[in-house]
Amino acid sequence: MEFWKYRHQPALNAAEISGPPDRRDAFEEGRRQGRQDERRRHRSHPLLKLAVVLVAVAGAAVVALAAHEGSFSRGGAVVDRNLSVAAENAQVSSAQAVAQAGQAVKDAGTSLEKKVTDATAAKH
Repeated sequence: MEFWKYRHQPALNAAEISGPPDRRDAFEEGRRQGRQDERRRHRSHPLLKLAVVLVAVAGAAVVALAAHEGSFSRGGAVVDRNLSVAAENAQVSSAQAVAQAGQAVKDAGTSLEKKVTDATAAKH
């Protein structure tokens, strides 16, 4: 995957350049073509845009929380407390999911074993 695609764009060739510049619309054509070239040169990656937006939103939330709490240290304490609660909840949820998955595997094994023994008994 080429991350910096705009650096590898092909150069414009003479066939892409329109006719003589004595027409009134030549200026508009040149402007349109220039904008198109700039868009081609400055195209960015959508995941990079998403990451920048997420970081900006998180930063704005921290600044708003600091303004609400009166200082950055109290705002940071609130953020730390909320993050630790979220991490604990995630650990409990993941432990429950692992336990449920283990039980589902056991049930599937028991069911499969029963089917095999029933099929073997039916043959004999």
